[in-house]
Formats: sequence, structure tokens, C-alpha cells
Amino acid sequence: MPEIFESATDATPAPSEPDAEQMAAVPGDLPLSEILSRWTAQRSQFRHDNTILPLAPIPGEPVEVWATSGEELPIERAVLYYTVDGSRPDRTSTALPMERARVTWDPHAGYITHWLARIPGQPAGTRVRYRIAGWLTRPGSLPAEEPEIWVQDGQGFAFHFVGERAFTTFAYLVEEEQQRRPPSWATEAVIYQIFLDRFRSDAADGHFPPASEPHALYGGTLNGVRAALPYLSELGVTCLWLSPLHLAESYHRYDALDYFRVDPRLGSSTDLQALVEEAHARGMRVLLDFVPAHVSWHHPAFVAAQMDRQAPSHDWFYFERWPDRYGTFLDAVPSLPSLRSESEGARRHIIASALHWLSEYGVDGFRLDHAIGHSMDFWCEFRQATRSVRPDVFLLGEVTDTPDALRRYHGRLDAVLDFPLAAALRSTFGVRTWDLGRFERFLSSYESYMEDGPARASFLDNHDMNRFLFITGHRPELLKMAALCQFTLAPTPIIYYGTEVGMSQRADISTKAFGGDAEARAAMPWRPEDWNQELLAFYRSLIRLRRALPVLTYGARRVVHLDTSQATYAYVRTHAGGQRLERGDVLVLFNLSEQPQTVVLPEVALPPAATTLLASGQAPVIRRSQHQVAITSEPLSGVVFSWQEGG
Repeated sequence: MPEIFESATDATPAPSEPDAEQMAAVPGDLPLSEILSRWTAQRSQFRHDNTILPLAPIPGEPVEVWATSGEELPIERAVLYYTVDGSRPDRTSTALPMERARVTWDPHAGYITHWLARIPGQPAGTRVRYRIAGWLTRPGSLPAEEPEIWVQDGQGFAFHFVGERAFTTFAYLVEEEQQRRPPSWATEAVIYQIFLDRFRSDAADGHFPPASEPHALYGGTLNGVRAALPYLSELGVTCLWLSPLHLAESYHRYDALDYFRVDPRLGSSTDLQALVEEAHARGMRVLLDFVPAHVSWHHPAFVAAQMDRQAPSHDWFYFERWPDRYGTFLDAVPSLPSLRSESEGARRHIIASALHWLSEYGVDGFRLDHAIGHSMDFWCEFRQATRSVRPDVFLLGEVTDTPDALRRYHGRLDAVLDFPLAAALRSTFGVRTWDLGRFERFLSSYESYMEDGPARASFLDNHDMNRFLFITGHRPELLKMAALCQFTLAPTPIIYYGTEVGMSQRADISTKAFGGDAEARAAMPWRPEDWNQELLAFYRSLIRLRRALPVLTYGARRVVHLDTSQATYAYVRTHAGGQRLERGDVLVLFNLSEQPQTVVLPEVALPPAATTLLASGQAPVIRRSQHQVAITSEPLSGVVFSWQEGG
């Protein structure tokens, strides 16, 4: 996602808690005011928040579809129209009258009427598209023949939209159980995020010339990434996430000029092919950062749409007042006009581009920028089309929204970037404004809530937020604990380039005096003497641990110790999910105190066969007595134990 806003703050971190929380914030932290606006908008809207049960139906399973109407919009009658042949539903499609199931009251939205229809079960491979029509109550008048309103999407940013800009077509896919899960290679991956312009140059040593301006083009290349493959292979990562590489204007390339061309400043199409082939030869997959929701205002399609209302690409964009008032990225960046999700022409162009990268270059999937910029109907078509070319394609969405919105992407995308977990890890281990009790209450509730949602990919930092080491006040021991927690939880872990060698930044990204988001996008250092070698060795061990122990990916989690007064915390990851521990299960223990602490556990939690696999500091001291084990760990440290026999 490109930078949008900058606000003036002090260049140095303030010690107060509000400032610390601001530094640790992630893009998925929606302002409460935005959430309340979306909720309150129900009062005057007829909408469908992609609420279906089940979220991802299997063959033959009926699907409940729920819609709501507010008290300021009295709907007398509602009908759901659906198709199963890929066509857009209209009044001639199969019709299902909706029942007025109940009325509820909300302090923000008032009285809400809930409408329900049940779509019959369908065979595997079906894409069910549907629209919901409404007729208003008009006392003393004959009912209108044509629908007076079509239900709109109320999720993401879409609840702001009205008229032709609104999302009014919805969809879901019917898939076999195994098709609903991400490909196994992605579930078991360790992903490394590369910001192409700042990662490695074509120079023999990979260094960049000095840059005087933070938003200037530094000159990173695809061949630079290829030269770094031995380093990445030794690190142990199994998947590369490359920032946008198509032709664009800026250094970050989230402003596409051509979806089908490699930006020549990065190299050639041959360079990309060589990079993908060598990465594959080393056992690494390749994800492209794909930007389907908006383009540069100099994109030929937008230029044509501004010049001629009859241009084929005119309906790709929403014009409130042609030619100079139009929909943009979050309605905040005029240089990034949004592509209309309902435009068939825009869809064909975007999907054809995705298929081009899959079939011509053999990439393995996409990180999908600003996924809330398109409808679920779009994502179902995108998923079906990309899987037809590459059955094991991985679709990872940047969904900057609330957890209830994240859940709804199950069956539309394979996984979502885990912004809620990132915020919790940064608050607990980074700026330490959360205690361990709050962290565990969040984690247990969140994990349970997301069980029915898509898979998740975890991260500590990325190109849109302050680097983790910066928010800690440059304390590697806090980064090590956070990484240890990240890698011992279920979501697929992502490492932002340079985090593993101790990259930081000069100032908060919100500081106008410096480079804004570019502060978190500095040039990767390639002199080993500039690396934190101890931190790098720790990351290598952590990645080996993750890849060697399937329980860290697939096991159940259970808390076995929590003491907020001494800031200690422990959980187990188990194959069985019960009290009995088995071969390959692990115990993870943290001491977030500034003092050594001793944790006493029942012996079953750490049987005699247990081995210390990895410690972020000095190995803990273990003392055993009858039926108990006492573990003394040094300040601000984490440790992973495992055993080879049942406890």
C-alpha cells in the first residue's frame, strides 16, 4: 500500500503510552470513528455485509444469505436473484423471495430488519453470483414493478459508496474440503518480504549510491535479488514476496502504468524468469505483490477515460463529475484512481494480467494489495480464474479491516495478512503497553474467533509501519522474544527484509521532517560488519526450528502458565490437543520481566526427556523435584523446549 497521510510528531519516541501505541500502530488499526460510522450507516442503508452461513460451503450444502435494512429505509419486500453460470444476476435470474426473519435494535443504528434467503446446495466448482433487490414501503401507492434499490456491500470502505459506485453483486464458491485450504507449501512456508527498489543493486557488493531524497529511486533490481539467493537460502526462507514489479511511476510501484510489463528499471522479463527459475531450483516459491484496486492517473486506460466518455475504459472508473472528480484510493489520493469492481472490462484486464504472470513466468501466487478495494464477487472470479491456470496458486490478501471482516474472506482468498496479531505482538513485546494477561486474553479469543476464517500470515513489521526494532528503542532482546512468539504460533510467518540483521530507522514514519513511510524502507546493508550477527544467527535457528517441527504449524495451543505480576507466560503446542504430550510437542516460555524469574510447572509440562531447542538469551536453569519442574530464565527472554518421548 502506498503512503497516504503524514502528521507532525516529534522525531524521537516519547515515553508516554499514547505515543508508544501510535508508534506501534499497524495499518489494520481502523479508527473507532470509522467503525462506528460503518455501524451507524445501517440506519439508512439496505445492505449485505457478505454474511452467509456457512462462509465456505461444500458441495450440496445450502447457504443462508442475510441482508439488513435500516429504519430510515423501510423495505417492504426483498428478492434474491442468483446465477450459477457465471453471468451477472438480474430480474430474469432464478429468484428467491427473502423472509423478514427478525428485527433487532442497536444503540448506533436503531431498529434493523434482517432478511433471509436460502440458496440450494450446488455441485463442486460452482461460482454462485447473487444480487438482492428491494421494494420500498409506499402507503397508498401501488407497488413498483422494478426494484427501487439493490442491496449494497457494507463492509470495508464500500459502505461509503452509493449508486453506480456501490458493490451490488456478491458471490461465493462451492469447493471440496481440501480446495478450501491453502496449498500445503504456503501453509508450511517461511516468507521473506523484499522491497525491490531498496533490497539489492546490480553492483557486485549489492550496495546503493548515496540517496539524498528518501522517495528517490535507489536502483534495486531483479538481478540483485537473484544475487542474494544464496544469502536467503542460508537464512532458510522458503518463499519470496516481491514488491510490485510492473511498470509504474514511483519507487514503490503501487501506481501501475502497465500491468503486463516488468519495469525496465528493475530489469527485463528474462531477468524475472531467471530469478523465478533459480528460486525454484533452491526450493523457494515466489509471490508477486499485485495491485488490482487502483492505477496511476497516467495509466493509459484512465487517460483515455478522462478524454472521452465513449472510451472502452470509461466504465473502469467512477466519475462523480467527469473528468476531474473521480473515485480514488480511500478517496484520499487523486494520483491513484480506483478501478470499479463492477466493471467487466476492468475485471478482464486485471485477471488477464494475473494469468500472464502465472503462466509466462511461473510465479506461485500473489500478495493482493488493498483487497478491500474489490468486492467478494471480484475475488471469487479471480480465485477461480487463477486456480484454473495454477491449482496450487496462493492468494494472500492485504485486508485492513476488523476481524469480522477478515473472517468473510474464507473461501474467497487463501489467507489474509494478520494485522490484529501484528498489533498485539507490537504492543506486548515492542512498546510493552500490553501486559501478558491482556495478550493471552486477546490471543485465545482471537484464535477461537478466526477458526472459521481464512488462513493467516503473521508479521512483526512491513513497509507501511515503523520497523519493530525502532519501536523497541533499538533493543534486540525484545525483537527476539517477539519473533520467538511469532514463529511458535500457527500463522505462516513473514520476515520483512533486514529485520533479521537489525535494520531500524531514524524516526517515526509519521514525522514530516524525515521521509514518512520511506523511513521503514531503507537500503538493505550488505556488509556483514553492519549486521547484528547474533540476531541473524537467532533468526536462522528460529527458521530451522519452524521448518523442523510440524507441530508449530499444525498443532493446538494451550496455556500452561501465566503470571502477570512476574511477567511470565508459557504455552504448549501439541499434536493431540489434549493434556497428554507427545513426541515433537513443544513448550514455549517467556520472561518479560527485567529480572530473572522462576516458573514452577508440573513435570508433565516438561518431562525429563525435554531438550532446550532455542533460547533468545542464555539457556534457562532447570531444577526438578517430585512431580514439579522449576525453570529460571534470564530477563527479557524466551525459550522453546521439546521432547522425544511422551510425558
